[in-house]
Amino acid sequence: MMHTKMVFEKLMKSMAFYVLTALMLVMGSATLLEKSRGSGYAYDHIYGSWWFIMLWALLVVLVCIGLIKGKTYRNPSLFLLHISFIVMLAGALCTRLFSLQGYVILQNNAPTSILKTDEQLQQLPFSLQLDTFYVELYPGTDSPADYVTHFTITNTAGKSYKEKVSMNNICSHDGYRFYQSSYGQDQQTSVLTVNRDQWGIPLTYSGYALFVLAMLWYLLSPRNAFRQLLGHPLFKAAGICLLLLIPVGTNAQLRTKDSLSVNRSQADQFGRLYMLYEGRITSVSVFARDFSLKLTGKPRFGYLTAEQFLMGLLFFPDRWQRVALFEVNDPALRHDLNSPEGKAAISDFFDQTGRYKLLNYRSSMGPMHARSPLQKELEKLNDKIQLINMLHSGVLMQLFPLRTSVATVQWVQPTQTLPRNTTAGDSIFVRTALTSYYLALSGNSEQHASGILQRIDSFQHSQAGVLLPSAQKRDMEILYLKAGFSSLLFKINLTLGIIALLIVFLPTGSKRPFMERILFYLLVCSLLTQTLSIALRAWIAGHLPLTNGAETMLTIAWCAMLGGLLLRRKFSLMMTFSFLLSGFALLVAHLGMSNPKITPLMPVLSSPLLSIHVSVIMLAYTLLAFVALNSLMTLISLLSARCEAYMQAILLLERNRIFGLLCLYPAILLLGSGIFIGAVWANVSWGRYWSWDPKEVWALITFMLYALSLHRHISCMEHRFWFHVFGLLAFYTVLMTYFGVNYVLGGMHSYAGEMDLTDTWIAVVLSILMLLLLIVFSFRKYKKICV
Repeated sequence: MMHTKMVFEKLMKSMAFYVLTALMLVMGSATLLEKSRGSGYAYDHIYGSWWFIMLWALLVVLVCIGLIKGKTYRNPSLFLLHISFIVMLAGALCTRLFSLQGYVILQNNAPTSILKTDEQLQQLPFSLQLDTFYVELYPGTDSPADYVTHFTITNTAGKSYKEKVSMNNICSHDGYRFYQSSYGQDQQTSVLTVNRDQWGIPLTYSGYALFVLAMLWYLLSPRNAFRQLLGHPLFKAAGICLLLLIPVGTNAQLRTKDSLSVNRSQADQFGRLYMLYEGRITSVSVFARDFSLKLTGKPRFGYLTAEQFLMGLLFFPDRWQRVALFEVNDPALRHDLNSPEGKAAISDFFDQTGRYKLLNYRSSMGPMHARSPLQKELEKLNDKIQLINMLHSGVLMQLFPLRTSVATVQWVQPTQTLPRNTTAGDSIFVRTALTSYYLALSGNSEQHASGILQRIDSFQHSQAGVLLPSAQKRDMEILYLKAGFSSLLFKINLTLGIIALLIVFLPTGSKRPFMERILFYLLVCSLLTQTLSIALRAWIAGHLPLTNGAETMLTIAWCAMLGGLLLRRKFSLMMTFSFLLSGFALLVAHLGMSNPKITPLMPVLSSPLLSIHVSVIMLAYTLLAFVALNSLMTLISLLSARCEAYMQAILLLERNRIFGLLCLYPAILLLGSGIFIGAVWANVSWGRYWSWDPKEVWALITFMLYALSLHRHISCMEHRFWFHVFGLLAFYTVLMTYFGVNYVLGGMHSYAGEMDLTDTWIAVVLSILMLLLLIVFSFRKYKKICV
């Protein structure tokens, strides 16, 4: 009887494992299907299908049976942890069965009680009438800061209520929730999303809260695995080894003539002028740096600063006609542009009659996804030529603010049509200021040129006034960009990571403590510098830098360095790990910020929940990266172990397995909490806490996969070798969640532009093949050692 019971319990657990695995495979496949067929197709045939719902229901049944048969209620924290997921799924089911969602269109003087849903029109138990709608702008710009709707609700008894809705600020009335969705271009129409979910949202939120509380209880309880691992005798001796890959590059200096631009002091003075760029008021220096990056891929050109490079092309275009600015890779294109060495100048793109040579190619271009490497190279080169043309035409230089009303300022460039109320004096100044400045530069009149810049600065302050950023904030942003914190720190940290790794493996003897002390102080300095960098960026932008991929990598780097300092006494190689992980994160941030813009937040992103959501997720990813690198170097170290050193090899595997588990427990807590906070933010912003967006789906897959590793009945997770294989390969789900969704799948969470992924896919496939070879050879070595 006892044997039959044990077999039954094992069967139930195995079935739950298989169902959970099937769900992960189905969801992963659905995101790929969505890429080719569209989100509607994926929802109708998978996410919204009856069989998908039945898979979740089967999982709940199996979990309940396992909880009862296994008497899990004897461990309250573990029991409540599993119950929390059942509550979440119950909330999701209630939302699907009983919720109502649609939208209403409000227009001036047109009361309506019609709710439009995906299936039909429904009558609301009250009417709504638009009072006013307006778009709040960031001061002195055309960038929207918020969308605000004032409306009146009138119930059947004739009682009226004045209400207001804006982004991230919902309105609730009689169980209905109203969200700002969109608006008409004439700003006389507002579209509100309406949601009624009296059971689903409370149940789901309760499940979220119960998960966090139960997970914290589980981690703190002395009877559970995490606290037992902290007391493990191998804990203090846990060793961490890391794989080091560092790119080597060179920076070639370009020799140019002094006549190509102005001197440094004049360029710096010009760079401190204000302008409207990317929807916000900033300095010319910011635009100059982005201009140089777009054109050359670097924040300067040779020994010329970005400001000097910009001013050279703007004021002395004839001097730059024969300067090699562009890399040309295709042999046929090199021949057509007369650039056999792979460098082309502006004049090379035009024949003797002035005809643009790229026209022959552009006429045959198809859609972006079907273009050849040559066509994509042509597109990039054409964009650069057009960018220079736009600079010469003046359309990029929105330097002059003109006050069109008491509260409104319009930024203009010298050649465009000016507002009607512009005075004759202001009009003349806008039209002639840059021309006068050019004449002063051409006549080598330094004093006169500086005087004109001072007049432009005075004009900007007289017209825009308090709308301009303070001189201190402007100068800090210039300093921040010129400092290049990410570029500097990733080189320093990766270099120090190499040194730290050498200290571990080389016989340094009595000098090791001294060298480790030096590395500790350097890590402190690196952390302080990164903290300053993040603080500066947050102060300049007016919000925490957590809104795109590059900024979140800055947070991962900061977390890695802080973790190295806090855990260095517990784990012998934690500082080595911190240098390398932060160095790689900063390298990714540096590459992602090769075209940086600190722009105003979109209204939907102006929520403290977003900052908390991203921060918590980044902490989880940092810990999971710890697990992956720990597993990687464990397998590499196993390959170099001697077969006769049986105990040392086994201790290595077990020590590092303990460290991996110690990172996994808080990582799962943080990842789950981050996902749930993101769901709350989505519900506050759009009225839907889960939309099966590819980012959400892959985050859920990552969470479910790593959660499996904590179940002791899955024998491979308790195995000292296969745990490291899992820790290494499972990290690909994190990479897919973070990078794959952005660059491949797209969706609401995607913040990356289109890019050529051929080389990336090749690198991914090669990395997987190399890891599989590592696993095969290390397993053979493990079996040999055990024998």
